[in-house]
Amino acid sequence: MPAQITVLNPSGINRDIDSYELPETQWSDGNNIQFDNDKTAKVLGQQQVFGTPTVAPYWLLPFNTTTTDYWIYPSLTKIYRVSTSGTTTTHADVTRSSGGDYSATAAKGWNGGVLGGVAILNNGVDDPQMLGTASSNFADLTNWPSSTSCQVIRPFKRFLVALDTTESSTRYPFRVKWSHPAEGGTVPTTWDPADATKDAGYVDLSQSNGYVIDCLPLGDTNIIYKEDSIWSMAFEGGQSIFGFRQLFDDVGILGRHCAKSFDNKHFVVAEDDIYIHDGQTKQSIVDQQIRDELFNSMHPDYKTRTFVAADREKNEMWVCFVSNTNDSNAFADTAYVYNFRNNSWSKRDLPYVSYISWGIVDTVSTSDWSESGDWDTDSESWDSPLKPSLLLAATSATKLYVLGSNQNAGTDFRAFVEKDNMQLGYPGTKTIQKLVPRISGTGSVDFYVGQEMMPHEGTTWKGPYTFTSGVHSEIPVRATGNYLGIRAESTDANTWSLANLEIHWTPSGNRGKGV
Repeated sequence: MPAQITVLNPSGINRDIDSYELPETQWSDGNNIQFDNDKTAKVLGQQQVFGTPTVAPYWLLPFNTTTTDYWIYPSLTKIYRVSTSGTTTTHADVTRSSGGDYSATAAKGWNGGVLGGVAILNNGVDDPQMLGTASSNFADLTNWPSSTSCQVIRPFKRFLVALDTTESSTRYPFRVKWSHPAEGGTVPTTWDPADATKDAGYVDLSQSNGYVIDCLPLGDTNIIYKEDSIWSMAFEGGQSIFGFRQLFDDVGILGRHCAKSFDNKHFVVAEDDIYIHDGQTKQSIVDQQIRDELFNSMHPDYKTRTFVAADREKNEMWVCFVSNTNDSNAFADTAYVYNFRNNSWSKRDLPYVSYISWGIVDTVSTSDWSESGDWDTDSESWDSPLKPSLLLAATSATKLYVLGSNQNAGTDFRAFVEKDNMQLGYPGTKTIQKLVPRISGTGSVDFYVGQEMMPHEGTTWKGPYTFTSGVHSEIPVRATGNYLGIRAESTDANTWSLANLEIHWTPSGNRGKGV
């Protein structure tokens, strides 16, 4: 058999299928890697924006007026608002003027949204809060029923929808309660279901044991997520106002903030699955890819703190959670990332965040025209105040971050991708003679080759072989085995993007051990 060339260009990491059985189209391991434009690349790290928050941020809500792009960030006791004008960043205390500090908890956090230009925040303990575009402080939600709290409140069309309410000390965990519709720039005038002249009402979805957890619009329908089922809430008018229909009875949602919309669909994290649905059909997207790895990696004590963030520029959904190795910090340190354009999974580190949101981050760029380097390899963010991006709330560090650096807050980080236990289409022994990476970037990347004679005896890695784009064209190596491996890795502040990798190898006969 003559010398062979195998061209590798995997897209996505698969941790569930045994690496001996994995096709050449998927990597077997990796971290701080993304898959975009048919390339495997190091991710961007986080850099601080907006200076230092006055309080530790536990949640984020973009709130835009005609003149200013604000970000609202509550702590457990206060609510602050940050904005930038020119080179000046202002953190303003917008906590309610009367009623005292809030009583939020880290376990429940905050939720809410924007209803017709009015910011609505809720923590499950205090009365829901409201802030109009002309207001300087939050206030208790006007016309909210007395002696009532709710675990979640969300806008839907011109309504506010409250879930899992406690009314006069009695909890109604199946309850979906909605207000009378509000006019633009105002809040609902009533929540009273007994007023026949208004459209307020409620329903208890008690057909199953699961509590109502969250809701998210899908077109003209509000999707209600319970722990064990999914329901639709559609406006019908008449006496019932809204009609409710069970969509799925075999799956629910893991916790609040575990659903995001894209392409007229929802991306949802359940107790032991991640799926996409359009209100009619659903499909698991983790089966035989990263299901076992992902859910086994979650810290059992903080599983319900998992949340989803959407990077709409990169076509990515981030499943953010506290890992089972994180015993000192109860905030998300890991994200498994799903690219919904190429159906791939990747993984990255997080800086102990409580929440990540998408919106306009109007801040001052740290880049200027005096910087050196090439345009196509400079990954630092340029000032683009109208371009939305992810904003990360790093609670433990009391920081707000965006992605736009080759480091994580000034610290180098490891980025690697690996494919081991390859047979390269030939069941016998073979020898790798050289590697030809098609790679671009700003520095060097270390490559390793692995060899193994028998399954599960353990891969022996050789390297590193340092490759610099624009300087080197190939890597002479020698690795012999029935199963071979490749790893690319960096631990510095440089960027890199791998288009493909040629593996030049020759058969070496058949070797092994009998019994």
